[in-house]
Amino acid sequence: MANKFLLSAEELAAFSAQLSLTVKTGIPLSEAVMILKDDAETESAKKLLGRILDKLEMGSMLAEALKETGVFPVYMTQMIEIGETSGRLDHVLDSLHRYYEREDNIGKSAKSAITYPAIMLVILVVIIIILVTKVLPIFQQVFNTLGGEMTPLAQGAMRFGEAISNSSVVIVIVVVAIAAIIIIMRLTPGGRQSLIGFGQRLFRTLSDRMAAAKFASGMALMLASGLDTDRSVELTLPLMTNPAMRDKVDKLKNLTESGGSFTESVVATKVFTGMQARMLALGFKSGNLDNVMEQIADDYEKEVDDRLDNLISIIEPTMVAILCVIVGLILLSAMLPLLGVMSSIM
Repeated sequence: MANKFLLSAEELAAFSAQLSLTVKTGIPLSEAVMILKDDAETESAKKLLGRILDKLEMGSMLAEALKETGVFPVYMTQMIEIGETSGRLDHVLDSLHRYYEREDNIGKSAKSAITYPAIMLVILVVIIIILVTKVLPIFQQVFNTLGGEMTPLAQGAMRFGEAISNSSVVIVIVVVAIAAIIIIMRLTPGGRQSLIGFGQRLFRTLSDRMAAAKFASGMALMLASGLDTDRSVELTLPLMTNPAMRDKVDKLKNLTESGGSFTESVVATKVFTGMQARMLALGFKSGNLDNVMEQIADDYEKEVDDRLDNLISIIEPTMVAILCVIVGLILLSAMLPLLGVMSSIM
């Protein structure tokens, strides 16, 4: 764990799981945190847990102690406060573990879906640059020796390679600057939101499914903690980073506050559609809404994983095909005239 920025979903899931396990045994919170501190593997984790332990020993509630560190999200501290007030802290911690574990899984899947095509694109660009800056000039020298001439396509590619070589310093500076800007943006809340917004616009359908999974997971946690639907929607709304889903949940909140049925409002705002909406209606009637929300979140998570796998399976052969076509065209545009010159000589 680090104590400068907000903890990652993976770290929050691990913390919730470990603390839940110790709390269930009946050990006082201060002793539970002390056990976690003794078992911590890194110095930063020991310091963070030590700060929490100091607050607990001074009589603070767990939620207050977590707030003081400044590295736990408001959502988590609010839910722990609800758990402490209601006497269901162990249940809340279990739910938080599942929630952040799901967040971590979806985040890793999305990251892999972006990273893999990016690597493929870099490889594609590098191969083409090597081809036009190193290989084509050799063909040009052969043509000059034999008194022939390269095709316009090959000549254009070679001029492009020359331009890249002449501007290599500028290109490196621009690439480094872009990488630095992205890294800096990732370290600031506003920057992260901008990057998230860009990704949401780029993969709109996938982003909508991820937002629906996040809403269902948040609602499952709220409902399992003993909150009613109105309060659950109110607390889940700030978690929505997807603008479209935030608007839908905001409309849902207004409808339910005006006396509308929760399930009918969900359908009217299109927060859930199709099978998920029908599952929700059945869960509401049976009084099993939190479990249904958990199942909906799992379904959406599985759908997101499947879509990401399909996306990667499409991107890989597409990038390879593009690489083969570009390299093939460049090489053929240089080799065919060369073969013609050689055959005329022979």
